[in-house]
Amino acid sequence: MKKATFTFELDEKTSEIVAKSLLPESKRIVPRTKVEIKNNKGKLVLNIMADDVSALRAGINSYLRWIKTGIDMTKI
Repeated sequence: MKKATFTFELDEKTSEIVAKSLLPESKRIVPRTKVEIKNNKGKLVLNIMADDVSALRAGINSYLRWIKTGIDMTKI
C-alpha cells in the first residue's frame, strides 16, 4: 500500500472549517483509496493510502485542490 501524509499549519478556525468540509468526502467508500483527516488546534493532517500510485496521485490531487479551495474561501 502506498501512503502520503500532508500537514497544514493553519489558524484554528480555518483548520476546523476545512476539516469539517472534507469530512463527508473522506467517509465515502472509494475502492482503491482510503483517506484520514485529523484536526488538532490549527494543525490539519491529511493521510492518503492507496493500493497503487495512480490511485494515490488521484487522491492527492483531489484533496489538495479541495483544501486550497477551502482555505481560499475562508479568506473571502
